[in-house]
Amino acid sequence: MIKSKNFFYIIFLIIFNYFLITALVFSFSYISILQGKTYDWFWVKSIQKKIYFRGLRNIWQYNKNCISYDENLLYKPKIGICEFSNPEFDSSLKFNEYTRVHETVEEIDYLKDYHVVLGDSIAMGWGVNDNETFAFQLEKLLQRKVYNMAVSSYGTVREIKKLKLSPYYKNSKTIIIQYHPNDLGENRELDINKTYTKNNFEKIFANENIKLNNFKFIFRNYKSSIRLFFSDIIDIVFRSKNLELINFDNDKKYLEKVLKENINLNEKKVIVFMAIQPWQKVINFPKNNENIEYILIELNKSHFFNIDDHPNQKGHLKIAKILNEFLSKNISDGK
Repeated sequence: MIKSKNFFYIIFLIIFNYFLITALVFSFSYISILQGKTYDWFWVKSIQKKIYFRGLRNIWQYNKNCISYDENLLYKPKIGICEFSNPEFDSSLKFNEYTRVHETVEEIDYLKDYHVVLGDSIAMGWGVNDNETFAFQLEKLLQRKVYNMAVSSYGTVREIKKLKLSPYYKNSKTIIIQYHPNDLGENRELDINKTYTKNNFEKIFANENIKLNNFKFIFRNYKSSIRLFFSDIIDIVFRSKNLELINFDNDKKYLEKVLKENINLNEKKVIVFMAIQPWQKVINFPKNNENIEYILIELNKSHFFNIDDHPNQKGHLKIAKILNEFLSKNISDGK
């Protein structure tokens, strides 16, 4: 009888202490991230990521100070400077009518053929300043003008539509497209002539405004913290088996359909690249097809923000160096 009581008492102590420790770790993680501090620590990082993606993260294209309505594109960057911050960064983005603006690189002949960068938030430069994007770094390396026309959350259809509505399509030498699997939905729809109403635009801002000090928000994330302890242990033990597998077959099918129907591939060189994270693996990724070249860029942990899933300054520089090496070897005259 005594042994039975001792057994249940021990179980009670284990459960009580586990919930107590969880509460302490969660409180530390929650308060820290609200103060702009993130940590690459066991359990803490997972909790902070959950809090971040469940409501703390500011989303660039939901900011009325950064975008304006556009009939053809739904939204486009506002001309001028947009301040964009999250716990891990404070960035300033400057746009003109068509591109993100960065510092002029001296000794570049702007009358020569130039390169154009298309893409979503990664290419636009989520979280980095104007002179830290891979487009700017590539321009410095190549000594040839690179126009960064990427816009957060655009799919390939709107990216090309934006390019063709601009004055930069005609004389662009190479079109560099940063691709992400979330482009597939827009590419599958493939409606280059689609238009948007102001009502469509206003719906962007209709997302729930989560209050971070709301008890429901805090309790929901605390409950997640209880499970995250075990998922982190499983991740450590089975890390090699915990890869996100991306099959590129459908992406390639619809991407090439978009490109072939909207770009003269006899006149333009198109480079499509995909930058992946360490826990991602891509299968059926092509090397090239007609005048479309494909590059898979494998980045490591140090190339990303700690909890945000976008490349940091170091990641952008790495992308620029890989693209520079490819362009120098595979594009006529090296530039």
